[in-house]
Amino acid sequence: MRNGLVPLIIACGLAGQAAHAQASGPVSIALTFSDKAQAELTTRGEGVVVSAYYMGDPAPGASLPVNEIGTIFLQSEDLTLQAGPAKLVLGANIGNAPLDQVTQPMMNVNVFSARWTSEDNLIDCGFLDAPMADLAAAPQEIHCRLIGE
Repeated sequence: MRNGLVPLIIACGLAGQAAHAQASGPVSIALTFSDKAQAELTTRGEGVVVSAYYMGDPAPGASLPVNEIGTIFLQSEDLTLQAGPAKLVLGANIGNAPLDQVTQPMMNVNVFSARWTSEDNLIDCGFLDAPMADLAAAPQEIHCRLIGE
């Protein structure tokens, strides 16, 4: 009986390591703005929103529902900031998400104006859309400029 428990304990430990490996560390982002974008946003008193959405393809045996594009929602977070260069850390709480439900956690990050002074988005920013492990491997950069700049 004891010999039968050893492989079970090892298998459970490896499964825990696989789930832990999925929960790769947080993602560091440097947010920057063109001079024109920075000046316009500052003059208007406009903020920016950094919106992160976490999802993944369903793992075998997943019980959570898939969305319209076939992925499972894990969590989301939005940061509203004053306009200006910033160093951000996103995904620090991904370990609390149901990681066992996905094959690999993915992260999508978008940045847009907070719409405090205009109903329209004023900025055109880069974005991130990749596996979290890839994004966490090195600091990321997102640069924003005025739409049409």
